[in-house]
Amino acid sequence: MKTKLFTLLFIFQFVLVSAQKDSPFKTSKLKLNWDEPAKVESPSNTKSLPYKSIFDKNDDYLKKYSILNQKKGEESLLVKKNEFKNPGDEIKRKLNNQDKQIKPEYRANQFLGEFRVMTKFVKVVCRDHEYPDGDRVRLLVNDKTLISEILLEAASKEIYIDISEGFNKLDFVALNQGSSGPNTAAFSVFDDAGNLITSNEWNLTTGIKASIVLIKEETEQAK
Repeated sequence: MKTKLFTLLFIFQFVLVSAQKDSPFKTSKLKLNWDEPAKVESPSNTKSLPYKSIFDKNDDYLKKYSILNQKKGEESLLVKKNEFKNPGDEIKRKLNNQDKQIKPEYRANQFLGEFRVMTKFVKVVCRDHEYPDGDRVRLLVNDKTLISEILLEAASKEIYIDISEGFNKLDFVALNQGSSGPNTAAFSVFDDAGNLITSNEWNLTTGIKASIVLIKEETEQAK
């Protein structure tokens, strides 16, 4: 029995070895090279940008404007020159009458009209029609001083004057020309009912006067 078993094992081993030699599917061992990394070729998606690195920047153009490299007496280009006039100064200069020419007529007495009225008194409203600069005037009625000094300001001032029968002359004499000439004023005259009689302006040099004449007529009741 043992002899048969041995014979069968021998035949099975012989057939197995023969099958391995005649098999068309041969196997080969995979040889790996651990010393070199595997090379894998893939299409490159890297693009070179046209911009320079921040480490390659050129600061030469900044040196042109640097205040540290300014030559003595040379003004920085970053300093903007003020080529415009201050509008406030321009208005103040004009209001202050600095551009106003002293005309020959400002040096002569000015007669501003004759008016016939039927009123007990008149109200004179006057003010400086230019920039208030300290203009002062004296008021005379029929060559007599009624108010020795009136300061002309931006706000209007009211003066009440009694009117006599017949001829009444009102003189405004310039005491000065303020901080800039001439002496300037705008005035209006109203009757006792608030009706406007006249309105005008004067431009006077020192010592010159502006005059108006009021002729008071008799009322119907007085006749």
